[in-house]
Amino acid sequence: MNWTKIPGLSQADMETFFHNAMKPNSELKHHGVIPRMDPRFVSCDFEKGTVDMAFDVQEWELNPEDILHGGITSTALDTSMGMLALYYTHLIAPTVVTVTMNVSYLKPITPGDTFHIQCQLDSVGRTLATVKAEVRLERDDILACIATATFMAVDA
Repeated sequence: MNWTKIPGLSQADMETFFHNAMKPNSELKHHGVIPRMDPRFVSCDFEKGTVDMAFDVQEWELNPEDILHGGITSTALDTSMGMLALYYTHLIAPTVVTVTMNVSYLKPITPGDTFHIQCQLDSVGRTLATVKAEVRLERDDILACIATATFMAVDA
């Protein structure tokens, strides 16, 4: 299915969707660990099915080796990829849940780093969406992590 042909979706709608999701009083930034991680919407491209989210490494996110905890990286990936999947399925159902996620850690993410999660929609069907992502460090555009995930649109 060509996601650019889904009625009601457009570049302008996608930008509004992500800007609204990043507001302090949004459901995403209202409770749990995600508001503490402070994700930032950077850009999106409706026709390419992409979104770029940015995160600054914070002291509380570090593991005993003084690098970003893998669970925090996975949470950032799950959040970013899930939001992209939700955008393309939100007219079907109001939420998505993670079915599978595969993460490969390639380089450490250290204190002071800002990392970007660049997600791309691979496929979207009636209820499932598959997304791939790269985690890149702002410093020197280092590829730190790659991931793939499948999300299911569900009625909350």
